[in-house]
Amino acid sequence: MTSPRGRQARLRAEHAYLYPGLEPAVWMPVETLIHRVVTLLYGDPAKSGVITGERLLRGDHFEFRGQSSRPTGWPSALSRMSDAAAKPRGSDESDSQG
Repeated sequence: MTSPRGRQARLRAEHAYLYPGLEPAVWMPVETLIHRVVTLLYGDPAKSGVITGERLLRGDHFEFRGQSSRPTGWPSALSRMSDAAAKPRGSDESDSQG
């Protein structure tokens, strides 16, 4: 797992029943929560449509705060890696094309 980059989230109390073992209203690094959600999905894949959506951490289930600098090569104006249409500069694919 990568080191936290400054973004934090906390589980909204009304959705705590969907995330056993995850304490609501406690701010945690997003990376830690992602790991916990993936672990829950591994244990019960049927939850994937319930506790995940377009994003792994659903905006209606979690509150977010803080910000992280973009990894090298990703467009700085976009807020999420999945918003970027292109691979970061220096990736294997872009290096082999030119």
